[in-house]
Amino acid sequence: MDADQLHRLFDKLWVYFVDKHLFGEPAAILLGAVLLICAETLFRDWDKTVMYRLLVRRSTSAKIDVAFALLQSSGLALFVEIVLTFGVSLGAARLGNALSNYLTWRITLPSDGVFEIAFSVMVYFLVFDFVGYWVHRLYHTPLFWHLHRFHHSAPELNFITSLRTHPAETATRLLFLVTPLTFLKVSDSILLTFLVVNEFVNFCEHSELPWNWGWVGRWIFASPAVHQLHHSIDEEHRDKNFGECPFWDRVFGTWYDGDKKPSGYGVSTVDGMPDRGYDEQPITQFTNDLLAFYRHLIAGALWMFRRATTSTRAPSVSDPSLVRSIATAGSGDEQVSS
Repeated sequence: MDADQLHRLFDKLWVYFVDKHLFGEPAAILLGAVLLICAETLFRDWDKTVMYRLLVRRSTSAKIDVAFALLQSSGLALFVEIVLTFGVSLGAARLGNALSNYLTWRITLPSDGVFEIAFSVMVYFLVFDFVGYWVHRLYHTPLFWHLHRFHHSAPELNFITSLRTHPAETATRLLFLVTPLTFLKVSDSILLTFLVVNEFVNFCEHSELPWNWGWVGRWIFASPAVHQLHHSIDEEHRDKNFGECPFWDRVFGTWYDGDKKPSGYGVSTVDGMPDRGYDEQPITQFTNDLLAFYRHLIAGALWMFRRATTSTRAPSVSDPSLVRSIATAGSGDEQVSS
């Protein structure tokens, strides 16, 4: 590698780490979380604040939250995602961008005034959360739960728990190359307003603040009390309140309408006891979950391959498996008729 190539590489790394992250959107998001953490100390008891958990008690869960918040804000998360997904996450992101640029038909949301921007932000938020709602439900399927349980394993909620996501979850980008968001064209002012509103709601959702925000928190922006139920360890709350917008949970039947508050946060074992794997051996548990995901993914792919090859093979009259199937069906018919 000659001097010119080294210089170009240095320029690219500088732009990526410094311009796009250290002085870019990820740093601004992390700064917003820090400001909320500081502001919380003004109206809550010290031993209930996130700052106390992070600086004084320093639990394993809090350390994991900090580590992954720094991983994302520094830009290093991208490289971890590429490694853990074997490049699928990066390829899917680039393919999605290419498809988005290829499309010529889009709906342009208005941004000429304050009311127009407010309207457009709400439309964009509803569409954004519609996609996010189904992605989130996908994470709770048996296959992707091996990865998503990392996010749910936190026994306590901090503002930055929202940044505690498994890097391999980005493999799902391959399944959502084209979404309703692809067909929306928005201005920078709309995106900026949306980013501020969305991150504020997301940070508050992943806190233990006792706020419910009235009807707004039950229909439009999920309040902390609403999303705390989603992280509850109680069976009654399982697979409820997926969206940042409760409207979608109400439409698709995943809204929790009871009065019971969470008895604790995290995930449970098969016998109903709290699973402390990430608290006791976080690296081992992280690795085991990643390997379990790929084992199930490969097993599922092999099963579909066998089904596909079996369905394309034309059975002969003398095929033993066909004879057994006919015999079994005949036996069943006789039992029913008797």
